[in-house]
Parts: sequence; C-alpha cells; structure tokens
Amino acid sequence: MSDFFNLHDDSPLRRILYLGAILLICVPLLQVGSQLWPLRLGNIQWRFGAANALSSVLLLPFIGLSTLFAVSRVLESRGVSRAVGGIAVILAIGLLGSLVVFFFDASELKAIVNSQMLATFKSTTLRVGSVSTLFFFAFAVLAQAGFSSPRKTDAGRKSGKQEEDVGLIVGHQAER
Repeated sequence: MSDFFNLHDDSPLRRILYLGAILLICVPLLQVGSQLWPLRLGNIQWRFGAANALSSVLLLPFIGLSTLFAVSRVLESRGVSRAVGGIAVILAIGLLGSLVVFFFDASELKAIVNSQMLATFKSTTLRVGSVSTLFFFAFAVLAQAGFSSPRKTDAGRKSGKQEEDVGLIVGHQAER
C-alpha cells in the first residue's frame, strides 16, 4: 500500500494534484470576486453581503491549501510547505479583520432591518460569524503546520537522515 501513492516517481500525478489544488483555491475566490465587483467598501449593506458570499466558499480554498500542504510533505518540499503556511497566515489575518468589521457592521445594520427580515438577518449573522471563526482557526492551524518541520523517524534523528523505505529485498516483499 505504501507504493500506491509514490509521488516521487509519478510526475503526472504530482502535476494533477498541484493543478487540482490550485483550482480549488482560485476558482471559488474568482467566482465570488466577480459577483462582488465593483467594490463598494463604503456601503455597509455591500460589506455584509460580501462577508456572507465569501464565508460560503472558504471550504474549497482550505481543501486546496491542505492538498498542497499534504503533497509538499510527501515530497519533502519545504518551499511549497512554507508558501502554503504564508498564504494561510494571510487568509487567517484577513478573516480576523473581516470578522471584526462584520460584527460592527451587523450591529449597525440591525437597527435598520425591518421586523420581517430580522430572523433571516440574525441567522445569516450567526452563520457568517461562526463559519468565519471556524475557518480562522483552520487557516491558523494550517499556517502553523506549514511552517513546522516534518518529524523525522527515530533512525533519522540518530543519523541525521531519513530512513529509506525498502519494499523489495532479494526478490521478496519485505514484511511490515
């Protein structure tokens, strides 16, 4: 089973995984960006709607970054791993800032929402706030993982090198 995903020897699989991860990150953000264009940062209703739209697509970029991170760990690529960590830091900081602005905007908008729409407004505010908070922590954990070094095996710690996984010895499958 360990040879099933041998990414070191399968460059087409590596390319597909990287491409799929990049698509998972970029496409949802481009779709939401096209819906939110033109930017109207001075309009409180637009900012509330933008936070709602952005919070609904955070899962796919998180899966894409997680896939990039997993592939980088399998391939022992510290550069890609750190790039994922950097992107995750930027997204976590952006989410934290947007959460603060969102809650200020929500408290200000609550005063002008009519009574018929108040229940919808409250549920949207709760959903956007909770989803954004969860993804803030998810991106923060991903950022921390992106900047941490992978653990070495016990033999690798002693010798300073990773232990090689030998699957075939003298024509017989090694027992594990």
